[in-house]
Amino acid sequence: MRTREIQRDVLVGGRYRLESRAGKGGMAEVWRAMDIQNDDVVAIKFLSPADELMSGIDTHYRSEELAIMRKRFRREGNLLGQIDHPGIPRLYDEGTHEGTPYLVMQFIDGTPLNDFLARYRPLTVGPAIAIAMQIASALECAHERPVVHRDLKPQNVIVSARGIAVLLDFGIARPLGATVTRYTQHGSSLGSPGYQAPEQIRGDMVVPKTDSYALGCVCYELLTGRTPFLEEHGGLQGQHLDKLPFPLEVFAPQVPPELDELVQKMLTKIPDGRPDMAEIQRGLRPHLPAPGSPAPVPRLEPDPTLPYRISQSDTENPPLGGSTVTQPRRPESSGWLKVRLVEQDCEDAERELAAFEPGPAVARLAEIAIAARREWGPARPLVRRVWRLAAEGLRVLGDCGRAAPLYQQMAEDLAHSRDPRDQAAALIWRLRVAECRLPFGNGDLAVETLRETVTAAEALPERDAEMVRAICRELDTNLTESGYTTDHG
Repeated sequence: MRTREIQRDVLVGGRYRLESRAGKGGMAEVWRAMDIQNDDVVAIKFLSPADELMSGIDTHYRSEELAIMRKRFRREGNLLGQIDHPGIPRLYDEGTHEGTPYLVMQFIDGTPLNDFLARYRPLTVGPAIAIAMQIASALECAHERPVVHRDLKPQNVIVSARGIAVLLDFGIARPLGATVTRYTQHGSSLGSPGYQAPEQIRGDMVVPKTDSYALGCVCYELLTGRTPFLEEHGGLQGQHLDKLPFPLEVFAPQVPPELDELVQKMLTKIPDGRPDMAEIQRGLRPHLPAPGSPAPVPRLEPDPTLPYRISQSDTENPPLGGSTVTQPRRPESSGWLKVRLVEQDCEDAERELAAFEPGPAVARLAEIAIAARREWGPARPLVRRVWRLAAEGLRVLGDCGRAAPLYQQMAEDLAHSRDPRDQAAALIWRLRVAECRLPFGNGDLAVETLRETVTAAEALPERDAEMVRAICRELDTNLTESGYTTDHG
């Protein structure tokens, strides 16, 4: 881990020449750099030096906390590499420079939203809703992984020169998977005061609608020029826990009542009472600037209404509501797989999973899983091994959307086997499917699957039954933590 300051003109990774520091936060600093191979401007995010990261941390915990921060930083790269959306920076590369991890990302030329608001607050309805709509679209894309950002605030949004609101800093974002490691510091409450949801303040489990609350705070600020609660009126955290915000009309009479109602719902104290990102976008859409409408007055630089005013419909412009989640490349040609190379990837993936750090080997297996099944057939042990390791690795990473279909297919492949070991495996894969669907709100289905599996396991030999019961206990714990009641002990 570096101790000296990064300097301009330094060549990073043999191809990125640092030009100027673009920003600095508590955990990282960002530099504008030139990719000398492609002659492109990029942003490079470096993890801050150890002495800065550990400032204020009890010496007893420093080694552990430093490891946590490095893992968070690495996980941010993994998350960005999985998402493709105009409102989220693209990840180009990652590596280590003089012992310091770095991420190479798309450089966004624009204005931070907090600076934009300082210049223009409060915004008129059109620009405010244009910004909110684009943020909601980016968050919806992240939630499809499913990933919760956990730190939405104006400082983490930049309005590009083209008027696109780009969501930054996934440093404390959390994949929603039952077995995903929670990288949380001792005594910490992740998020930013003034935008934290009540469940974050209490240290409860975060859900996608945790971001709905933060977006509600941002919408309130966009439309009224102030946050829902102010420090001068008492402790911020206590107000977010117990106090209802004033209606927007108190500070911004021009805001339509239906928008006021939507923002108030987003600021509901209980997550289940809040709208999700799709509902939020439906509520915002009628208030967007129409295609061909004039520029806002006063003139804004940059202009967040531009993507809407120049488009023909809100489905033709990616930031408005469409989202794309990158999928693994699936080779189409047959005969390209080499048994020994696949076996080596399996061995490497097993080591990654043993360390609870799925990495390149798991990613390669996820890419070739379908091709391996097509080329060698579902019954081949190596194919089963590939699918099992790919599914387990994706689940541990929190990529439940891609893991669930793999588990489902494996369960179906074994559904008619009379071998008790296969029957046990099929039940375990069904439990994993239920677990992967839990972050998407399918808790009732998971409870039903758990009950059916407990009953089915009774017919298995004791050794196989106990393997199934162990996974049942995991799912039962996850359901209980998510607020569901089960009969399984």
